[in-house]
Amino acid sequence: MSDTQPRETQNDTVDLCVVHGHLAFARYPVLVGHYIGDAFAGTEARLDKALDGRLSERRKLGLYPDRIGTCTIVADSSRQPSGAVVVGLGQPADLSVGALRETLRRGMLSYVIESLDEGRVGLRSKDMNAGMGLTALLVGAGAAAVDRGSCVQALLQATSQVNAILKGLQKPGARLSAIEIVELYEDRAYETWRVVKKSLESDLGLERAFGLSPRFDPRKGGRGNAPIVPDPSWWQPIQITAPPAGEAEERNLSFTVGGGFARTEARTIAANLDIVAPLIRRTAQNVDIDGAPISPGRILFELLWPESLKQRSTDEQNRRLILDEQSAAFPWELLDDRRPWMTAEESAPQVAPPAVRAGLVRQLLQTRYSERVVVSHGKPKALVIGDPGAEPMKGFGALPGAEAEAKAVNELLQTNRQSHDVTLLVKAAATPNQIFKQLMSQAWEIVHISAHGVVDYDMIDANGVSRRVTGVVLGGGVVMGPSALSKLPVSPAVFFLNCCNLGKIDPTAEDKARQEGIEGRAELAASLAVQLIRLGVRCVIAAGWEIDDDCAKEFALRFYSEMLDGANFGKATLQARKTAYEMNPDNNTWGAFQCYGDPDYRLRIVTAPPAAADEAEQFVGVSEAIAAAEQVSKDLNVGLERDRKLQLRLVRIEEEAKRKGWLKSARLCEAFGEAWAELGDLPKAVECYSAAIKKDDATFKLRAVEQLANLRSRQAVNEYRRGNANGKGSADAIAAIEDALRRVEALTEAVGPTPERLALQAGCWKRLAQVQPSDPAADIALSRMKECCDRAIELGGDDADYPRLIACSAAICIALRKGTIIDPAIGKALHRMAGQHAPDETDFWKLIRSADARTNAAIMNGAAAEDMDAIKIAYTRAWGHIGSPVKMWSVAEQLEFFEDICVGGADETSATRQRIRIWVAELGQFIKSEFLTN
Repeated sequence: MSDTQPRETQNDTVDLCVVHGHLAFARYPVLVGHYIGDAFAGTEARLDKALDGRLSERRKLGLYPDRIGTCTIVADSSRQPSGAVVVGLGQPADLSVGALRETLRRGMLSYVIESLDEGRVGLRSKDMNAGMGLTALLVGAGAAAVDRGSCVQALLQATSQVNAILKGLQKPGARLSAIEIVELYEDRAYETWRVVKKSLESDLGLERAFGLSPRFDPRKGGRGNAPIVPDPSWWQPIQITAPPAGEAEERNLSFTVGGGFARTEARTIAANLDIVAPLIRRTAQNVDIDGAPISPGRILFELLWPESLKQRSTDEQNRRLILDEQSAAFPWELLDDRRPWMTAEESAPQVAPPAVRAGLVRQLLQTRYSERVVVSHGKPKALVIGDPGAEPMKGFGALPGAEAEAKAVNELLQTNRQSHDVTLLVKAAATPNQIFKQLMSQAWEIVHISAHGVVDYDMIDANGVSRRVTGVVLGGGVVMGPSALSKLPVSPAVFFLNCCNLGKIDPTAEDKARQEGIEGRAELAASLAVQLIRLGVRCVIAAGWEIDDDCAKEFALRFYSEMLDGANFGKATLQARKTAYEMNPDNNTWGAFQCYGDPDYRLRIVTAPPAAADEAEQFVGVSEAIAAAEQVSKDLNVGLERDRKLQLRLVRIEEEAKRKGWLKSARLCEAFGEAWAELGDLPKAVECYSAAIKKDDATFKLRAVEQLANLRSRQAVNEYRRGNANGKGSADAIAAIEDALRRVEALTEAVGPTPERLALQAGCWKRLAQVQPSDPAADIALSRMKECCDRAIELGGDDADYPRLIACSAAICIALRKGTIIDPAIGKALHRMAGQHAPDETDFWKLIRSADARTNAAIMNGAAAEDMDAIKIAYTRAWGHIGSPVKMWSVAEQLEFFEDICVGGADETSATRQRIRIWVAELGQFIKSEFLTN
């Protein structure tokens, strides 16, 4: 029994272990946490993929946990991992050890109770009497809210409390019997194991409650040391708060910064409102050329940004600003870190501001949400309003730029992309009555408004009554304000407000600016953007001041184009800012748009596949390139990581290595050979392996020689099959396979036999038989194939059934071709392997052993059709979990071997062999079409 297997004990000790590996190989449902407003990426996204999107479904429906004490449970024993337990973590800055322990406790209790309920109604076949297990990430450490030791302590204490509570139920199996903490990176696994050990040694109660494995458990998919740079899909949370005007003599800004696995930083700096307020007014008037040393953005950066963030400003890290009503008044997007004394040369290319170099989204610290979620059917709808001019008002002239923007957005959504049914209201068609009628009558996915906007404006309505209003000017004395928007029956997904001043979240009006030190008023409810967020709109974009019409139009078009291409909200807003900035760097329109929402939100329908992201040069030395290529090979073998992006990634690594002259490294060529082989590109892999063994440094492993021979023989058969269809003979294939065989035999003679080398020899003999099935030499080759496998079985090794299965295949083919009786021992061995549960689900060959054995048994029995469906299911399950393209190609090639070898043989077995050829061709076509088509 391994160190991580739950032990049968006479007490209530919980088996505890630390795992270094990928969550795809978790033994239990995975426990993860989710912060308010956090991106749905990294581990959480992989877990969602493993569970067929069931986590994202809950999130779209507003059922996903984020606040302390909330949780959701997803269980599916047919998936790997077998479920998820997601707990809410609140705001990163507010998470304490006590709150973390409480939310973990609630999540664990919910998991156990739901599991017991499913057991009662027979939804779980597993015996529940032994208790249940959980695989946990180090919840709470990812955004740096809590240090690693405290996270471990909270997890262990929550587990102990849960078992104490459940003990009172006096029900069999009502307890957590095993906890495994999984770490993807090796250095973190070591550190976590030591922290766990220290936590147990310092608390006698915990030490009695848990039995810690004496070492961490290595599993598939684990990676080396954690990267220095953060995950590009992670958005660093920065919470910024300020006291309301009048509550403090000196108003300060409080920053809480999450920065990876280090402790959260807390900083407080003076707001300097006497200096800041005039700068903000200058910003709104677009005074000073953007980027100049005296620009408001430059000065605001020095006044408002904490020193620790200034030092990391060039990290190009995506950030989400979590703001309260007061701190949201500041134009954070405009902060400019381009210090002139940091530029090496005056003639150096101009660097873009921070908000143009990396993603920046806003989120509001809110407690009042009213999300109105509906499941839309059919084509999504968009309402586009531009320059309402049906009932003109004095002082509000025509806005040709707003009209042009609305028409351009309509053309993009309705005509060019045909993504939405668009209702366009511009000029005379945009009456106040018609606008309200449309807003209230449909479930809009997008609402886009380009119009005049006012903040705390003294307006005379149609009855001559003066009142102060904030909102979108619709004409005829009508202003659409927060109270009207609160009546929307359905929350749009995206609400785009290109209206002067509406983005301001300001405490007082202009005439009170000097009294309170900043424009606007303290009531956040006066802002349309805030009301929309409270209403539950997922993404709000609002302009903070008067902006350039052309830049604003291009910002909007780029934003929608990116979203329709499949980009998330964070990327779409970044690309839109870049477009506006590049169009006119001297105008601050790029910084006027304040973008509120979840950075990873995507539209329901996209009209084009997302383009592959360009990756800049990233390797300092050849060892980094080697590690990256090796990681591609590993990821290709994990179902949750395997996708076409890995091939693009490998191409970029190889291109960079070539540019930097690193292809003279044998180790790097070997790493490329392995990666291309795992992708199933045999010619490219052979080229790389051949280059590796010819290098002067000779730092390649012996395995490179073995794999080169194996791949050459496999490639020879592929070329023979293509050539055979064109009438070519087998001479070239025979020569290539014999050359590969000689290389493996020479290596075996030089360094000694191993089960792997003997299996490789058997593979060469198999292929020699395959390319000359009608020649008596095929029977000799099959006999030699079996002899090599028998020798491998005698050597033993970790997996004696691997050569045993190959030996069974050889014996079956020999009997089929000669018309002799198959040894009963073959049938017994196949029956045992077919019924044997895979002892290690991290090994592809062991996981498909049952399906391979069933295939051989079906062929032995003359291609029993009833076994086909079970075999397909077994291969499908294995491929979803583990295995690379080259491994699945091995399955297809084995079926091709059976198809080819059955061409020749005794006349009395002709009908049986033909039936087998049809059967294996059908199964092979299934393998290729389901798993191996790009």
